[in-house]
Amino acid sequence: MPRVKLGFDHSKRPAVGKLVERLIDEIKSDREYGQPFIYEQQFSTGKIRVLVVWDEWRNVSLEERTSTILAAYEQAEGKDYRAKIALASGLTVPEAHAAGMLPYHVFPDLRKSDPLTLEECREAMFAEGASKLMGPKILELHFATEEEAEASRKRLIARLPRSEEIWTITKEFTTQDFANADDFAESGAE
Repeated sequence: MPRVKLGFDHSKRPAVGKLVERLIDEIKSDREYGQPFIYEQQFSTGKIRVLVVWDEWRNVSLEERTSTILAAYEQAEGKDYRAKIALASGLTVPEAHAAGMLPYHVFPDLRKSDPLTLEECREAMFAEGASKLMGPKILELHFATEEEAEASRKRLIARLPRSEEIWTITKEFTTQDFANADDFAESGAE
């Protein structure tokens, strides 16, 4: 395969103004739950990778998502912080889930005898950041870490008293898990 070196393009890329403003508010807020989910990873070089998981991206091109994120960070945190961002990506919840970035799933396991309705659970899940983009009648709540999923479960229980028994957390088996399982099996551990 040919190796192609591309130069850095200094031209302004299009950003979605209304989403820039909303993202600035989110970056500055201390909100503990709900969309967008903003993940920042700092590397030993001091550079930062930013992933914004937000269903508002659904009709926005990948280029506009990146430009929107960078513009929001520059306005919220300043040019120096913006300069540290090496990679900025925006994905919807279904896109991030399909990419294996949100393997933890929180859902209600309702029985007919439970004191809550599915609609009550759906409203609480939506407030937590659940996506409506998985399907017309599907509402799903996904997270990157077990800690996030457990914190969400606790908030759901607090929001809907008597619901402790219905909230379930599952973790999907990812490619990384599979690789680790092979290493574990080869070590002879049981």
